[in-house]
Amino acid sequence: MSSASGESDTLQSDAHEGPDAVVTRYRRRNTGLLIGEAAAYMAGVAFFDSATVYPVLLARLGASDALVGMSRLIQTLGVTLPALFAAHRIHGRVYHKGFLVGGSALARAGLFTLPFALLLFGKERPDLALAWVFGVTAVFWIFDGACLVSWLDIVGKIVPQRRRGRFFGAMQALAGLFAIGAGLIVHQILRSSSLAYPGNFALLAGLWFIAAMVSQIGIMMIVEPAGDRTNIEPRVGFLDYIRMLGPFLRRYPRVLRLILARLLLEAGSMATPFYVLYAQRDLGASLQAVGFYTVALNAGRVASGPFWGWLTDRFGTSTTIRTIGFSIVAAPMAALLCRGETLWAMFAVFVILGSVGDGLWMAISNALLESVEPKDRPFAVGVASVCQTPGALYGPMGGALAEIGGYRVVFGCAATVISVGVLIARGLGPPIVPSSHDRVEREQR
Repeated sequence: MSSASGESDTLQSDAHEGPDAVVTRYRRRNTGLLIGEAAAYMAGVAFFDSATVYPVLLARLGASDALVGMSRLIQTLGVTLPALFAAHRIHGRVYHKGFLVGGSALARAGLFTLPFALLLFGKERPDLALAWVFGVTAVFWIFDGACLVSWLDIVGKIVPQRRRGRFFGAMQALAGLFAIGAGLIVHQILRSSSLAYPGNFALLAGLWFIAAMVSQIGIMMIVEPAGDRTNIEPRVGFLDYIRMLGPFLRRYPRVLRLILARLLLEAGSMATPFYVLYAQRDLGASLQAVGFYTVALNAGRVASGPFWGWLTDRFGTSTTIRTIGFSIVAAPMAALLCRGETLWAMFAVFVILGSVGDGLWMAISNALLESVEPKDRPFAVGVASVCQTPGALYGPMGGALAEIGGYRVVFGCAATVISVGVLIARGLGPPIVPSSHDRVEREQR
């Protein structure tokens, strides 16, 4: 009902004003809503952060290191595989908000059940609780990955290319501030003697659901401008849609290099779930430190968000991606230097993780939007997402390496693969497609 209503409002608005007028009239509202809902979304995820809280919960439920690594596989496959199906689904549409609202609602509905599952089965049937948590989070990431295509296309419609660096930077900074608050709450909840397991993790799951609902409301309030009506193409069969890949990559070679660079730079995820376990099991960090690590993670987001935005607007996405690549490789290298007497240095690892996690995704997304024509944006996002599917193996690889050789072996392998990605990122060129918003603004001036 809400989806249909929001779509109707958008259609009526565009019918009277046209897409460019809608972009101008609702720019502040839409930009604020996009930044706010994304910040609420990321703050919610921070309550179950995949680098701190989630691995600890899985271990408490009896998961092995291999299974902890498998959680990364589920998250990556959920985000990557549905994207091309979603791009095909919305191909040829001038409005994508209805798909976004419906898909995000399906993604977040299951979060409501997590607190009850943990309270009912966390102690008596941890195996059942583990299966439930895995299932709900898998559904969340699958629908979330499908929604990413339409969300990024709406961003491309609303935010001009020359302002996207500041947009993504502001979004990362605000999300980081919210997530720092979430990290402090995580710390207080996990250290509280009056809130024992599994009640502490059930409360964190409930807070995740509440933040996700705030994000959902923000999405529903966006006024979406229409897409380009002059180059609407009929939706072809899915196999014919896949066959467009070869000509597409030949037309946009920069997209292929972006895909390869991101795939290798994402090797950092091989080590991500194991930093907190390394700190706990090998260096002697307490459970309370998990909350502080979450704060450090999001302090990195806050500090780096405006910087990545400024760097992008000043020097371009290629420079930003290269800089982020050098930063990514610094995390496993710093972890390798940590010992029991230098446990404090692990905070630096989580600061780096926070600064580059969202930063890489935002820089690559921005680069994709500026590298193709507006009508090709959904296909570009879908292709780029699906091509990250091999990165799903980083999680199981990390888990296997951790069981065979320990966490330090995982960190060394991650640093090696990331370094290759840095070399590929150095070959990225400038964008080849000017923003349609910027063309309109230049014509108006």
